[in-house]
Amino acid sequence: MLNALYVSVTGASPEGVRRASGSMQQQGFAAGPHLDWNGSALVTWASPSQLEVENLELHTPLGDAYCVGPLWYGGKFGKAALGLLIEDSSAGRQIDEASLRGNFVLFLRTAHQCLVLNDGLGLVRLYTSPDGLFHSTSWLATCAYAGRVGLNAAAAVEYVLLGASHSDETVADGVTTLQLGSGLDLIRNVRYERTRAWDSSVAPISATLDAAVEQVAEHLATVFAETTAAFPSHTRAAISGGFDSRLILAGLLAAGNRPELFVYGKETSVDVSIARAVAGSVDIPLDVIDKSALDAQLAPPGLQRIVANSLFFDGLPNDGVYDSGVDQQTRLDQTAGGRLGLNGGGGEIFRNYFHLPDRRFSAMDLVRTFYRGFDRRVLRQPGALSAYENRMATAIARAVGGSSDNLTQPVERSRIELAYPLFRCHHWMAVNNSVAVRHGYYMTPLADPVAVALAWRLPLAWKDAGRLEARLIDALHSGVARQMSEYGFRFSDGPPARMRFHAWMSRSRPVFARPFINAAGRCLRRSAVAPTWLAYCRAVLPGEWCMDRLLDLQRLPSNQALARALAVEVVWRKLLL
Repeated sequence: MLNALYVSVTGASPEGVRRASGSMQQQGFAAGPHLDWNGSALVTWASPSQLEVENLELHTPLGDAYCVGPLWYGGKFGKAALGLLIEDSSAGRQIDEASLRGNFVLFLRTAHQCLVLNDGLGLVRLYTSPDGLFHSTSWLATCAYAGRVGLNAAAAVEYVLLGASHSDETVADGVTTLQLGSGLDLIRNVRYERTRAWDSSVAPISATLDAAVEQVAEHLATVFAETTAAFPSHTRAAISGGFDSRLILAGLLAAGNRPELFVYGKETSVDVSIARAVAGSVDIPLDVIDKSALDAQLAPPGLQRIVANSLFFDGLPNDGVYDSGVDQQTRLDQTAGGRLGLNGGGGEIFRNYFHLPDRRFSAMDLVRTFYRGFDRRVLRQPGALSAYENRMATAIARAVGGSSDNLTQPVERSRIELAYPLFRCHHWMAVNNSVAVRHGYYMTPLADPVAVALAWRLPLAWKDAGRLEARLIDALHSGVARQMSEYGFRFSDGPPARMRFHAWMSRSRPVFARPFINAAGRCLRRSAVAPTWLAYCRAVLPGEWCMDRLLDLQRLPSNQALARALAVEVVWRKLLL
């Protein structure tokens, strides 16, 4: 299976390409098929765990196509989809973005054009070097091509505090990601604009909740029918007590797909109890994975293990690189043998994710509501908080089509809804998806551009407290909808009055007060870095850290944030030499 690729275009540094190739080998990948043309080159790479799985590549008299990650087009999967894409491209037809699904990076070359693009929401990242002549699915390989790259301070702060940098910049200065809604024209080596399938012209607004449920459920049924046709008995999905995993299971069962099911947690946890009931109701075995018990059997990771983690996760994963080996193994198990791993990420497009009332808000409001979950004193540099807020608000405004010149100007509430898929998912969820496809087929099927088009303009009253998503679960499979959820109600019954009241209370919190409410919550939960853990990390990599001049590591909001600071330190000390 093709799990990674890079493209070097005419004029690229031969020495940089050699460094990138060395990085891919250091990351553990095996070289796969390559293609040379007019001084440019495509090189693909495979994960050792996926060498027996067929490559997604196709060569016809009309052109060539290579793909990392699962891809559907025109209802077809894999090579059949690549064939349709080659035919459309060679005939001069525009790619039909509404029928392009999956989480992938695609290379497509015909007689008249040569393109590289990712899925419509950009949930698998494509990185570009500072000289613009090298493009790769691997951030570490792109950094290696560039040579000694500096630290992008603003992006690094976002990564440590939030789990991802939230712009087209990355933590490596000059290394960028492909802009949302764009592709690369490799003949001219320029970025081009793609049709945006979430545009309002794609789908009319449903007039009633019943009509909305029918319309969205019909789309999801198509998505899961296509998934089942491609992977009829080879899917693996998590199940828990929440909305999104239940919606995926309902969609798969409606399509006749009986996936392998697993749940993370202790035997005594609510999630495990509910997962057992749900799996038992449809007579599917359940694999219970207690990560804490597995972790307790392993020694704390030393420096060698942490460096290996960084290579496995492409440097800077959402949760950092402190892993004894459990996270790696569970990821490999999900997609072993060519299985498709399915994740419910993105299902919040059917709910009121930001818990804001139905009125206009600005990009800055959203930053202060949702992206201020840390003690301002963690920022060391003068003016750092204002710079952080302005940078985040600018990125949000650009994502939702608002003005980046006036970050306090309110925009329509539906535009704020777009910030979840086009900003939150595009930047944060893409990090996890990009790591996942490095090691097998992986997809977040609920977040695709057509689903976004169907959901973002729906009345918020339909989404509040999970009303719409509960109805979708029931529409696709009433049996699993009748099982209890972690919220204390059955999705078939819809959210009760107490949950609707709780959702109303959350929405009613004033924007200006939310940073203070977050601070109070941190104090009550005693959210902070454990001193013993900070001492351990300092001992693993002694001396001043890259992030010390930017952040007070003792004031980070969690051990997970410290694990991300550790990831930055490992990359700059051990991998970018």
